[in-house]
Amino acid sequence: MTSSTMSRVRILIDTNVLIALEDPGETEQLVADFARRCLAGAIAIYVHPATLDDFDRDPNQHRRSISESRVSKFLLLAQIPLPPTEELEARFGAIRSQNDRVDVALLHALSINAVDILVSQDIGLRRRVRGGDLEERVITLGDAVAWLKSLQDPADDGLPHISDVPAYSINSRDPIFQSLRLDYNGFSEWWSNKCVAEHRPCWTILGSDGRVHGLVVRKPESGEEIGVASHLRALKLCTFKVADQDQGNKVGELLLRKAIWHALQNGFDLIYLTTLPKQVALLDLIERYGFETTTQNAAGEIVAVKALSRTRLEISGKSDLAEVLRRNYPRFTIRDPVSLFAIPIQWRFHRQLFPEAARLTPMPLFGDKSFDLRQAGQKPGNTIRKVYVCRSFAKTMKAGDVIFFYQSRKDTALHSQAITTVGVVEQVRRAYDYRELSRLTAGRSVYSEGDLEQSIGGAPNGVTIIDFLLIGHLDPVIKIDKLLEGGVLKAPPQAITSIPRESLRTLLPSMNFGFAL
Repeated sequence: MTSSTMSRVRILIDTNVLIALEDPGETEQLVADFARRCLAGAIAIYVHPATLDDFDRDPNQHRRSISESRVSKFLLLAQIPLPPTEELEARFGAIRSQNDRVDVALLHALSINAVDILVSQDIGLRRRVRGGDLEERVITLGDAVAWLKSLQDPADDGLPHISDVPAYSINSRDPIFQSLRLDYNGFSEWWSNKCVAEHRPCWTILGSDGRVHGLVVRKPESGEEIGVASHLRALKLCTFKVADQDQGNKVGELLLRKAIWHALQNGFDLIYLTTLPKQVALLDLIERYGFETTTQNAAGEIVAVKALSRTRLEISGKSDLAEVLRRNYPRFTIRDPVSLFAIPIQWRFHRQLFPEAARLTPMPLFGDKSFDLRQAGQKPGNTIRKVYVCRSFAKTMKAGDVIFFYQSRKDTALHSQAITTVGVVEQVRRAYDYRELSRLTAGRSVYSEGDLEQSIGGAPNGVTIIDFLLIGHLDPVIKIDKLLEGGVLKAPPQAITSIPRESLRTLLPSMNFGFAL
């Protein structure tokens, strides 16, 4: 990594992140990682003058002086004139308090590109940009560390895996249980007497440190457990927990995708969980994907339910298509006016984006049936929201269009020259320099700094950025000979290529997603 490149990226931190960075007590690992990676990449960290307003309202003069001294360690943005309040509210939502005004001031600075990324732990602030053009540029500390890691670290062959294991096989002393015990009285007894004793199935994500980074405990129930028809089958996520050092959307999104697809493919009619109102990060994540959070149980927990429909998704002409698709995930539509596109992708990037579909050709001479990464108990997981960067122009591509990823020729890849994967477009943008590319991909990128430099360096006319939702993988994949025969393609694609609607008859038999298209 070259500091001259990374120094072009400017990060703005909100008050909560500033306090975490300058906490005189023991520094949390996540905060330490963020600070270290910013320093290593020579990334400029800025504080907004409005943050000083937060401190000025503190009636304790001594504490106020300490807080203000913390700000002096960072770069301070100059004062930025704000548009009229009605304009700010039209874009970022209601301003009811001085704290709201500070949040909006930070977002305005981001919107005029005074900074590239805003790092905030404030769910309310991030909700102000949900579904807008700034959404991918307002990220949590956890996602910021994940982004910086993808930029700075060499490619890691150790893909994240979700393991399906019984509760008794999990170390009950793992740090992930600490906050659960604090939040729920009797958690240890419940874990021992229910989860362990009943061999309840769990999904876990283990880190290279051997610790549990993500945990879901699941249990099949009838609908009457949450007051709906008893004949409906419900999948309860008894515990949904992301380790403190992994807070953000990556690990949680990976587990959520696993849970939704498991429920859909195993005949469940709904999926639900209960959580405390203070778990705002979890609530923000699940509401994004269609969980309704309208009731509370006797314990004061919020009950969040997602109905799983298998009927064709109908979309009205006035709908915010990206939001509709997200809330109804994984359902989507292939009906007019949706367009279909094939996107060629090299093996290396295919493996980074879609580890579940990354398979090498079997090598029986080495006693190896296949370098299949999907071994029992070690199934790689994917997040839902992804980004793809390429030099092809995609002038006609729009939100809601369906994209089919075509794995380019790679002799050692099992699915060489085949369409393997389906996604749905959320938005399409163009970037013309490294800084712009970096800020537009930060929220969901798996690309290294070298990858981004290479894409933008040889593209004087800019690159295309496609934000999309990963739907799933074709089963079976469709090889080039069948694609040519069925009229899906006229030749192996070298750029983004339109797929004629009449060729869907070739694609649909492999699109076994469990709902009508």
